Amino acid sequence: MVSGFITFEGIDGCGKTTVANLIAERLKQEGIGIILTKEPTDTWLGDAVRRSYAEDIHPYTEAFLFLADRATHTDWINEKLNNGNIVISDRYSDSTVAYQAALFHQNFGNPMPEYVKWLQDVSGPIIRTPNITFLFDIDPEVSLERVGNRGEKEKFETLDNLKLVRENYLAIADEYSHFRIIDATRTIEEVTEEVWQIINQEL
Repeated sequence: MVSGFITFEGIDGCGKTTVANLIAERLKQEGIGIILTKEPTDTWLGDAVRRSYAEDIHPYTEAFLFLADRATHTDWINEKLNNGNIVISDRYSDSTVAYQAALFHQNFGNPMPEYVKWLQDVSGPIIRTPNITFLFDIDPEVSLERVGNRGEKEKFETLDNLKLVRENYLAIADEYSHFRIIDATRTIEEVTEEVWQIINQEL
């Protein structure tokens, strides 16, 4: 196994964060250099992104906050990869594309593919293409049941919105060969084992 960049994507409640943590721990036990990170980050830029969730700001303002956080995050990721680590990120650029395109569509009405393309184009110069992106696919109704068990929901966590986000995710995954779609309706143990096997085969 060599260094590589792995991202975990999916709608809220899909289980990706739990699996990312389990995979990172397993890699550590194998003696492999592993860095686990997330977006939004724990920097002041990430704080600004999280603040945007609670405030009624323009959707484009919110999108550019995500991009600013990611630009700095990508520099940090590149440094860790250059030092020979595997980097796992719980959310990365595809989250912004999938979620913000849905938000733009709901606010401005144009077809979502137009927004997906615009977000991909504006993100292009500041991102690193992952070696593997795991898309945890799950029915939004099931994901919302899981989200409901963890307390207060965020503004993105509505059924109509998550249906649009899932649609965007699947369209993006169909476009890029580094995506691996994971059936997230199964147990955490089953999903973790499949992810582990793919990482071993491809890195």
